[in-house]
Amino acid sequence: MSAARQLLESALVVDATVPWLREYWDETLLRRLHRAGVDCVSLTVQDFPASHAGCLQAIAEFRQVFAAALDDWLCWADSPARIRQAREQGRLAVVINVQDTVPLGQDLERVEAFYAAGVRHMLLAYQGRSFAADGCAEPADAKLSLFGRRLVARMNEVGMLVDLSHTGRSSALEASELSASPVIYSHSGVRALCEHIRNIDEAQIRACVQTDGVIGICGIGAYLGDPQARAPSMFRHIDHIVQTHGPRHVGIGSDYLADMEVVWRHWPGPSDSMPDPSGTQLYEGRAYAPEQHLQLVQLMLEHGYGQSAIHAILGNNFMRVFDAAWQARTNQ
Repeated sequence: MSAARQLLESALVVDATVPWLREYWDETLLRRLHRAGVDCVSLTVQDFPASHAGCLQAIAEFRQVFAAALDDWLCWADSPARIRQAREQGRLAVVINVQDTVPLGQDLERVEAFYAAGVRHMLLAYQGRSFAADGCAEPADAKLSLFGRRLVARMNEVGMLVDLSHTGRSSALEASELSASPVIYSHSGVRALCEHIRNIDEAQIRACVQTDGVIGICGIGAYLGDPQARAPSMFRHIDHIVQTHGPRHVGIGSDYLADMEVVWRHWPGPSDSMPDPSGTQLYEGRAYAPEQHLQLVQLMLEHGYGQSAIHAILGNNFMRVFDAAWQARTNQ
């Protein structure tokens, strides 16, 4: 067995973002992730644009579709301990994320309800402005609203991770400053390497690191600066954070879509529902696929990464922030 394969098989692998669109709900993608070595996946399960009723309905439908698989190879992970147990049992652990706080309205009690439904991290804003924050496409780039400040505190209390991907720079920086728990960017790239509206700058990276948070590198080719979404491009973004802040604060949030065109075929709104003033295609080219993990590990080995660093990047870093959020919840 090659050293890279051995390292991949011995790691607890987390993919912090994989979209789960109604248009192609089947077992194929989840089984691919599992065969490729992923032990825990955070699925985006919601309607687009997000709504309260639509998100809860999508989650309920998802659970119903996969109820039969729970006795075989899949499990819902309501805690980090359950993720670790699922790996020992050879099952794929699933948590859920929602990419906006609009479904909360301005009702902080809904945070607990979404947590109970399986949501473990939620984006403060998705491109545009929410009640809580500005998205990364909002030209005003405002800080958090008063509601947004209360929301960050409530998410900390409930044990739901504050997710700053798609969120505007000023809102993200303030959320990092206010959060009592680690914040994450579940699926973003490094702006110093690719000048894209969805990528984050050094100030955002540093603020996340100061919370002991994690940046999940997104595998969308447009964010990597490589339409082919090759493993060396994924490694380049990971290595940038490792070289500047060490291996403790970076992971994988692939945002993998087998069919990139499905986003646009089924997108329900006009172009301003996903504004992109940079002029780049948000989903241009291909996406880094789960089968590329082995090559990614090989690249890390070739660049002198040790086992501890590789295991951290593959999943232990996200497990650490899951542990921190769960501990905050149990301490309430």
